[in-house]
This record gives sequence, structure tokens and C-alpha cells, in this order.
Amino acid sequence: MPQIIVKGVTEAEVKSLAMDTCKTLGQIVDCPSDWFVFDYIQSKFFDEIGEIKHWPVVQVWWFARPQEVQDAVATTLNDYFKQLGYPGSQISFHIFDYPAYYEEGEHF
Repeated sequence: MPQIIVKGVTEAEVKSLAMDTCKTLGQIVDCPSDWFVFDYIQSKFFDEIGEIKHWPVVQVWWFARPQEVQDAVATTLNDYFKQLGYPGSQISFHIFDYPAYYEEGEHF
């Protein structure tokens, strides 16, 4: 936790994203870098014509953070994908409510 779900890119790109950004993200969020978990989801995108090339789609699941922290995380992730040659990315943040989040059967 936080969990970062990534699709629209390769497995190798998600692996390098995790290895290259965990430390930076931990500093931004002020938590240990090993709290970040990256989940690669293999996917294909289609429109009315058929399969299309897509940009990275990222979902960040976490407890609410201040706007400036969220902005910095989004910038870090987007900048990483730009370095890989993508023109941009779609990043969304999804907030867990403490009483609705359980770890080892116990809610926070």
C-alpha cells in the first residue's frame, strides 16, 4: 500500500517503473519505499475499428494525501512514461476509507 495498477504498457516497463521510482515516491509520500506495490495488468485497447495503440493507464489506490503530494506522484509517474517515449499517460487516484480497508482481517 499504496498500490499502483498499470496497464497499456509492457511488463518490463512496469518492472523498471517500480525499480526506478519507489525510492522517489516514498520520499514524496513520506513512507517507506517498500510500501509501494506495482501491479501489471496485460491489456489491449479497442475502438470501433479494432485494436488501437494506447498510452499508459495508471490507477493509484491509497489513503487520501494532500493535493500537492498527489500532484507530485502524478508528475513523477507521467514523467517516467515520457522518458520511455509515451506522449503522456492517464493517471487516476482512488481513495480507501480507513474503516473499509482491511489488512490481515483487521481494518485500519
